[in-house]
Amino acid sequence: MTIATAAPGSARRDYRLVRPAGAGDAGPSTPLDDPGQRSVIAHVDGPLLVIGGPGTGKTSTLVESVATRVAEGADPEGLLAITYSRRGALRLRDRIEARLGVVAGRPTTAEPMVRTFPGYAFGLLRRAATLAGDAPPRLLTAAEADLVIRELLDSEEEQNAWPETLRPALRTRAFATELRDLLLRAVERGIGPSELAAHARALRRPDWWAAARFYRQYRQVLALRDAAGLGSVGYDGAELVRAATALLLDDPELLAAERRRFTAVYVDEFADTDPAHRDLLAALAGGGKNLVVFADPDSSTFVFRGADPSGVADFPHRFRSAAGANAPTVTLTRSFRCGAEMLAATRRVAVRLRGPSRHRVLAPSPSAAPGTVEVRVFRSATTESAYLAHRLREAHLLHGLSWSDMAVIVRSTVRQLAPLRRALQQAGIPTMTAADDLPLQAQAAVAPLLLLLRCALQPERLDEEAAVALLHSPLGGADPLAERRLRQGLRTLAFAAGDRRPSGVLLVEALQDPIELAAVDRRWAAPAKAVGGLIAIARETAARDGATVEDVLWAVWQTSGLADRWAAVSAQGGHRGAAADRDLDAVVALFDTAARFVDRLPGARTEVFLDHVLGQDLPGDSIAPTADRGAAVRILTAHAAKGSEWEFVAVVGVQEGAWPDLRLRGSVLGSEVLVDLAAGRELGAAGRLAALLDEERRLFYVAATRARRHLLVTAVAAGDAEEQPSRFLTELADKIQAEVAPPRALTLPALVAELRGAVTAPG
Repeated sequence: MTIATAAPGSARRDYRLVRPAGAGDAGPSTPLDDPGQRSVIAHVDGPLLVIGGPGTGKTSTLVESVATRVAEGADPEGLLAITYSRRGALRLRDRIEARLGVVAGRPTTAEPMVRTFPGYAFGLLRRAATLAGDAPPRLLTAAEADLVIRELLDSEEEQNAWPETLRPALRTRAFATELRDLLLRAVERGIGPSELAAHARALRRPDWWAAARFYRQYRQVLALRDAAGLGSVGYDGAELVRAATALLLDDPELLAAERRRFTAVYVDEFADTDPAHRDLLAALAGGGKNLVVFADPDSSTFVFRGADPSGVADFPHRFRSAAGANAPTVTLTRSFRCGAEMLAATRRVAVRLRGPSRHRVLAPSPSAAPGTVEVRVFRSATTESAYLAHRLREAHLLHGLSWSDMAVIVRSTVRQLAPLRRALQQAGIPTMTAADDLPLQAQAAVAPLLLLLRCALQPERLDEEAAVALLHSPLGGADPLAERRLRQGLRTLAFAAGDRRPSGVLLVEALQDPIELAAVDRRWAAPAKAVGGLIAIARETAARDGATVEDVLWAVWQTSGLADRWAAVSAQGGHRGAAADRDLDAVVALFDTAARFVDRLPGARTEVFLDHVLGQDLPGDSIAPTADRGAAVRILTAHAAKGSEWEFVAVVGVQEGAWPDLRLRGSVLGSEVLVDLAAGRELGAAGRLAALLDEERRLFYVAATRARRHLLVTAVAAGDAEEQPSRFLTELADKIQAEVAPPRALTLPALVAELRGAVTAPG
C-alpha cells in the first residue's frame, strides 16, 4: 500500500491510496437459469417490475440484461443503470464492465452509464449549463447548507419570527440540522414554501409557519449568492433531482433528446427511492419506454434518509406500457444464497412485515446446503465476545473458511466496534472496518486530530479529560506509567513553588505552555511536549491570513511524524500493519473531506469544518479508496452490509432497546409528520411506532440474510431491564440456547487431536 500526499498549495493536492495490482473482489457469481431471470433478461419492450427476496440474483440479472442487450448489438452508451449509493454504483459498474469484457472477449472502451439519481441529475444539469454558456452547477454540501442556515438564523429578525419556545435553540448546530432535514423532506416530496405554509395553517403549527417563511428566504439567499458571482448554482442532493426533473419537463426538445439517448433504463434497489427519484424516472423513462426496476420492499433500510418503499407497489400503475396497461411484474422465487433451514428462519422474520408476501416464499437452489442458524444468549458482553471469537476461529481452522468469508454485523459501529475489535484481535483474528462504515469523527486515527484542532482553536475546550486523551493518543504516545510520572513531576515542581492545585490543572497548563515542562524528566515530559507543540503549530497556522483547514491539518500531520511511523508499521504486515493501514485510510479520508470543504467554502474558518465533521452521526457515502489489507473478518453495520454476502455471518448485540430501537425519532420540527402528510398517511404515535418497528425489523432481516452457510445471532441477558435479548431472536428461531461453558482455546495440539479424530472416525 502506498500513500501519496502533497502539501497544500503545491502542484499536487491529492491524497489517495494506490491499491496493489490485482487487488479487489469480483464477488460471488449467481447462476442465471431460473425461468423468472430468463424472462427478465429477454425483456426489451416497456416497463417491468422485478421483485425478489435476498439472494435471488436481482443485481446479477440486471448485469446480464445489460450484457445481453450489448451482445444483441445495442450501443453500450445508450444503456443507463441507476442505483441508490455511490459505492453501490461503483460496484455495479465494475460488475457490468467485467461481464461486457467476457461477452466481447476483450476489454471494452464503450460502456453503459452507471449513476445514482443525484449523479445522473448533476450530469444533466451540467450539460445544459454548458450548452447555455452558464457556470456549471455544484453540489451544495451539508456543511455549506448548515452554514447558510445558521447565518440566517443568527439575525435578530429571524429570532423573533420563530415561536418563543424554540428561540433558545435557534443558534445551535442541532437546530440547523433539524431545519435542513425538514427542508430536504419537503424538496423530496415536491412541497414548496406555500404548501408548507398551508400545512402549517391546517395543523396549527407555528413552527412550520416560521419554517415556510425561512424556506422562502433560504432560496432567495442562495439565488442572490449565485447572482452576485459567489459561485455557480448550488443544489443539495434532493434539489439536484428536482431541478433535473423540472429542466426535462420545461424543455420538450431536451426531454425528447434524452429519451432518444437511452434505449433502456435499469434501476437497482428501487425500494430505496424517494418521490423525487421516481418523478425524475417518470420524466426520463415513462410513457412505455424500456424500463426495468429491481426491488425488495423488505430490504428498504434508508427510510431515515427519505426513502419510501411504498413506491414499489405503485410502480405498475404509474409506469404503464405504451398501450396504457399496467406494467407487468416478475417475482424471483429461488434463492441462490442459502439453503432450506436458513430460508425458513429468515422467513419467520419477514412474514411479520407489512405488505405483499409472495416474494417471501423462496425455494432454495437444489445445490445449496441446508445451512445452520444458531441463536445464543449470554450473561455478559465479555462471554458473548469470547464465544464469537471461538466460533470464528473454529470456522477458519476446522472448516477452512477464509477470514474474508466471514463478517460480524452490528447495529451501531460507534457503540459496539471498539470492544468487539479488541476482543477479536486478542484472539488473533484479523479484522477490518472500512472507512465508510464509521462516521469520520468516530475513527480512532481521526478523533485525536480533531480533538487537538478543537483544543487549539478553542482553548477552553482543553480540560483534564481532553489533555489525557491527547497524551494517550498516537499524537502523544504516552502510556499510563508516563502519565503518572508526568503528573508527579508537575506536582513536585508546583509544591516547591507553593502551588497546591490538582495535577489535572497543571497538566492542562503544561499543554497550553510547554515551557512549564522544562524542569520535568524528559522521558516523562516528551509526550506532553509533543502534544503542546502540535497545539501551538495548529494555532500559529490557523492565525495566518488565508489559512484553510487543509493548511492547519497538513501542518499538524507533517509535524506529528505519524505518516512515516505508520507507513513503516504497515510495511511490516501482520495485525499491527493492518491497523496502520486502517489509520492511514482514515487520515486520507479526513484530508479528502477537508479538501472538498475548502473547495465548497473557501472562506470558512476551521471551526466551521470541525462543527461539520463532529456533527456527523452516520457514515458518509464516500468513495475514498482504501488499502487492501488482505484476508480479514469484516465488522460493519446492517446498512453497510446491504448488497453483500458471506459464508459465515454473526449478528451480535441484538438487544431489546437497541435493536429494535423504538424511541420515536420525532424531530423538533416534525419532518416525519410532513412525510406522512405527503404520502396521505395520518399516523398518530401508535402508527409511527409500528412504522418504526417495521423499519427496524427490515434492518434485522437484511443482516440475517447476508449469510450463505452459517448464521450466528447473539445477545446478552443480564437479568435486568437494561440488558434483555431482542424480540427478533424469538422470531428468527424457536430454540434459543443459553450461555454455554467458556469455549476451550483452539491451540495447535487440540486442533491436531480434533483433526485426527475426524480422520479416524467411522464413515
